[in-house]
Amino acid sequence: MIGSKISQVVVWVLLAALLAACGTDQGALNYEQGRYDQAAAEWRPLADDGNYIAQHNMGGLSRYGLGSTPENLDDAADWFYASAIQGYVPAMVSLAEVQTELGFDDPAETWLFLAARWGNVEAIEHLKQKGVPVPEADLYGKQITLERLQGRGVSRPMIGVTQPLGITDH
Repeated sequence: MIGSKISQVVVWVLLAALLAACGTDQGALNYEQGRYDQAAAEWRPLADDGNYIAQHNMGGLSRYGLGSTPENLDDAADWFYASAIQGYVPAMVSLAEVQTELGFDDPAETWLFLAARWGNVEAIEHLKQKGVPVPEADLYGKQITLERLQGRGVSRPMIGVTQPLGITDH
Protein backbone atom coordinates (compact mmCIF):
# COMPACT_ATOMS: atom_id res chain seq x y z
CA MET A 1 0.00 0.00 0.00
CA ILE A 2 2.80 2.43 0.87
CA GLY A 3 4.61 1.48 -2.32
CA SER A 4 1.44 2.20 -4.28
CA LYS A 5 1.10 5.66 -2.74
CA ILE A 6 4.74 6.43 -3.44
CA SER A 7 4.23 5.30 -7.04
CA GLN A 8 1.22 7.61 -7.35
CA VAL A 9 3.21 10.53 -5.98
CA VAL A 10 6.05 9.83 -8.40
CA VAL A 11 3.60 9.70 -11.32
CA TRP A 12 2.01 13.01 -10.29
CA VAL A 13 5.41 14.68 -9.88
CA LEU A 14 6.48 13.47 -13.31
CA LEU A 15 3.18 14.55 -14.84
CA ALA A 16 3.48 18.01 -13.27
CA ALA A 17 7.01 18.34 -14.63
CA LEU A 18 5.84 17.27 -18.09
CA LEU A 19 2.97 19.76 -18.05
CA ALA A 20 5.29 22.54 -16.93
CA ALA A 21 7.68 21.71 -19.75
CA CYS A 22 4.82 21.66 -22.26
CA GLY A 23 3.75 25.12 -21.13
CA THR A 24 7.17 26.60 -21.66
CA ASP A 25 7.47 24.82 -25.02
CA GLN A 26 4.08 26.15 -26.18
CA GLY A 27 5.08 29.59 -24.93
CA ALA A 28 8.32 29.35 -26.88
CA LEU A 29 6.43 28.41 -30.04
CA ASN A 30 4.09 31.38 -29.58
CA TYR A 31 7.05 33.66 -28.91
CA GLU A 32 8.91 32.50 -32.02
CA GLN A 33 5.78 33.19 -34.10
CA GLY A 34 5.46 36.71 -32.66
CA ARG A 35 2.42 35.87 -30.53
CA TYR A 36 3.85 37.47 -27.40
CA ASP A 37 0.56 37.75 -25.51
CA GLN A 38 -0.11 34.04 -26.00
CA ALA A 39 3.43 33.28 -24.85
CA ALA A 40 2.84 35.39 -21.76
CA ALA A 41 -0.43 33.56 -21.12
CA GLU A 42 1.47 30.24 -21.17
CA TRP A 43 4.43 31.44 -19.11
CA ARG A 44 2.72 33.60 -16.46
CA PRO A 45 1.05 30.79 -14.45
CA LEU A 46 4.25 28.75 -14.60
CA ALA A 47 6.31 31.76 -13.55
CA ASP A 48 3.93 32.48 -10.67
CA ASP A 49 4.40 28.85 -9.58
CA GLY A 50 8.19 29.29 -9.53
CA ASN A 51 9.27 27.86 -12.90
CA TYR A 52 12.67 29.50 -13.37
CA ILE A 53 12.59 29.33 -17.18
CA ALA A 54 9.11 30.88 -17.36
CA GLN A 55 10.23 33.57 -14.89
CA HIS A 56 13.23 34.35 -17.09
CA ASN A 57 11.02 34.52 -20.16
CA MET A 58 8.51 36.82 -18.43
CA GLY A 59 11.46 39.04 -17.58
CA GLY A 60 12.37 39.17 -21.25
CA LEU A 61 8.85 40.21 -22.23
CA SER A 62 8.98 43.02 -19.65
CA ARG A 63 12.50 44.04 -20.58
CA TYR A 64 11.68 44.50 -24.24
CA GLY A 65 8.00 45.46 -23.95
CA LEU A 66 6.74 42.74 -26.25
CA GLY A 67 3.05 42.29 -27.08
CA SER A 68 0.83 44.07 -24.61
CA THR A 69 3.44 43.62 -21.86
CA PRO A 70 4.72 47.15 -21.21
CA GLU A 71 8.45 47.75 -21.22
CA ASN A 72 9.35 47.91 -17.55
CA LEU A 73 12.90 47.29 -16.39
CA ASP A 74 11.86 47.06 -12.74
CA ASP A 75 9.40 44.25 -13.52
CA ALA A 76 12.00 42.59 -15.71
CA ALA A 77 14.53 42.74 -12.86
CA ASP A 78 12.00 41.20 -10.48
CA TRP A 79 11.35 38.27 -12.83
CA PHE A 80 15.05 37.76 -13.59
CA TYR A 81 15.85 37.87 -9.87
CA ALA A 82 13.19 35.24 -9.10
CA SER A 83 14.81 32.97 -11.68
CA ALA A 84 18.43 33.80 -10.78
CA ILE A 85 18.05 33.00 -7.09
CA GLN A 86 16.99 29.50 -8.13
CA GLY A 87 20.38 29.12 -9.78
CA TYR A 88 19.39 29.71 -13.41
CA VAL A 89 22.59 31.11 -14.86
CA PRO A 90 21.12 32.85 -17.95
CA ALA A 91 18.81 34.77 -15.59
CA MET A 92 21.84 35.93 -13.61
CA VAL A 93 23.24 37.49 -16.77
CA SER A 94 19.89 39.03 -17.78
CA LEU A 95 19.45 40.45 -14.29
CA ALA A 96 22.94 41.94 -14.40
CA GLU A 97 22.24 43.55 -17.77
CA VAL A 98 19.02 45.13 -16.50
CA GLN A 99 20.67 46.24 -13.26
CA THR A 100 23.38 47.92 -15.33
CA GLU A 101 20.71 49.69 -17.41
CA LEU A 102 19.11 50.88 -14.15
CA GLY A 103 22.44 52.14 -12.81
CA PHE A 104 23.06 49.40 -10.23
CA ASP A 105 26.55 48.46 -11.37
CA ASP A 106 27.80 46.80 -8.17
CA PRO A 107 24.97 44.25 -7.85
CA ALA A 108 25.19 43.65 -11.61
CA GLU A 109 28.87 42.85 -11.31
CA THR A 110 28.13 40.42 -8.48
CA TRP A 111 25.64 38.48 -10.63
CA LEU A 112 28.07 38.47 -13.56
CA PHE A 113 30.82 37.18 -11.29
CA LEU A 114 28.62 34.32 -10.09
CA ALA A 115 27.49 33.43 -13.63
CA ALA A 116 31.13 33.50 -14.77
CA ARG A 117 31.99 31.03 -12.00
CA TRP A 118 29.48 28.67 -13.65
CA GLY A 119 31.36 29.20 -16.93
CA ASN A 120 28.78 31.43 -18.65
CA VAL A 121 30.47 32.93 -21.72
CA GLU A 122 28.24 36.03 -21.79
CA ALA A 123 29.07 36.87 -18.19
CA ILE A 124 32.78 36.39 -18.84
CA GLU A 125 32.58 38.76 -21.84
CA HIS A 126 30.68 41.39 -19.84
CA LEU A 127 33.31 41.28 -17.08
CA LYS A 128 36.12 41.57 -19.62
CA GLN A 129 34.40 44.58 -21.22
CA LYS A 130 34.14 46.21 -17.80
CA GLY A 131 37.84 45.56 -17.20
CA VAL A 132 37.02 43.40 -14.19
CA PRO A 133 39.07 40.29 -13.38
CA VAL A 134 37.25 37.16 -14.53
CA PRO A 135 36.95 34.41 -11.92
CA GLU A 136 37.79 30.79 -12.52
CA ALA A 137 34.83 28.76 -13.77
CA ASP A 138 34.89 26.43 -10.78
CA LEU A 139 31.33 25.85 -9.58
CA TYR A 140 30.26 23.09 -11.95
CA GLY A 141 33.29 20.99 -11.10
CA LYS A 142 32.69 21.52 -7.38
CA GLN A 143 29.05 20.48 -7.78
CA ILE A 144 30.05 17.23 -9.50
CA THR A 145 32.69 16.47 -6.86
CA LEU A 146 30.24 17.07 -4.01
CA GLU A 147 27.56 14.88 -5.58
CA ARG A 148 30.04 12.06 -6.17
CA LEU A 149 31.28 12.29 -2.58
CA GLN A 150 27.69 12.09 -1.38
CA GLY A 151 27.15 8.96 -3.46
CA ARG A 152 24.52 10.56 -5.68
CA GLY A 153 24.39 10.56 -9.42
CA VAL A 154 25.54 13.76 -11.03
CA SER A 155 22.63 16.09 -11.66
CA ARG A 156 22.41 18.42 -14.58
CA PRO A 157 23.54 21.87 -13.48
CA MET A 158 21.51 24.94 -14.26
CA ILE A 159 24.18 25.98 -16.72
CA GLY A 160 23.39 22.79 -18.64
CA VAL A 161 20.03 24.27 -19.60
CA THR A 162 20.92 25.73 -22.95
CA GLN A 163 18.94 28.88 -23.75
CA PRO A 164 15.83 30.03 -21.97
CA LEU A 165 12.88 29.12 -24.13
CA GLY A 166 11.92 31.85 -26.52
CA ILE A 167 13.67 34.91 -25.18
CA THR A 168 16.91 35.95 -26.83
CA ASP A 169 18.64 39.30 -26.86
CA HIS A 170 17.72 41.58 -29.71
